[in-house]
Amino acid sequence: MGIVRIIAMSLLAGTLGAACAEPAPPSRPAPPSRPAPPVTKPPSRTANNDPQMPAVVGKRLSEAKELLSAKGYGQIEVTDGSGEGRTVLEPLNWVVTGQVPEADSPAPAGTKVTLRVTKPTDQTTSPTATPAGTIPNVVCRDLQSAQDALRGAGFFVVISEDALGQGRKQLVDRNWVVVRQSVPAGTKPEKSTMIRLGTVKFGEPTGDSGCRS
Repeated sequence: MGIVRIIAMSLLAGTLGAACAEPAPPSRPAPPSRPAPPVTKPPSRTANNDPQMPAVVGKRLSEAKELLSAKGYGQIEVTDGSGEGRTVLEPLNWVVTGQVPEADSPAPAGTKVTLRVTKPTDQTTSPTATPAGTIPNVVCRDLQSAQDALRGAGFFVVISEDALGQGRKQLVDRNWVVVRQSVPAGTKPEKSTMIRLGTVKFGEPTGDSGCRS
């Protein structure tokens, strides 16, 4: 009986101890996962990380040169796109019609750039050759070309004037565009007739003549 009593008391003590023991703390939930930061892609570059050649076709030669120089392309060669081998004296009078290297192609700073240029008046359809004694149409041609055409038809009394009314002198004929002529094309006046040509500088408004400048 003594042994049985001892065992019973031990079991009772164990049960009471388990009941009085401090309960285990509840498990804490795992903190929410934070989204990964977005990946920022570096700006697109060419395969060899060279800068890209800016586009200058359609711009005035003066503007194209300024843009290229600002981008580090100071070695610029200019050629007459008409094939006439004309010397480019005033960049404002010329428009870029082609470039090498091409726009957006990889080109390290210092690369030589070749620009092909023409004058806005080059796009004017050349008038049909007129016989001697007949006034040719010289509107939309540069002043030098207009004078040559009139003299070739036998008319040597040719006066140019500022069509904008500013009284400017036409010192370099190829810098001016004819926007009107006083004697209509196709007429046959006396060869001593005075012909007045209204002109504007390249890049200036040409009024209702429709001429490119």
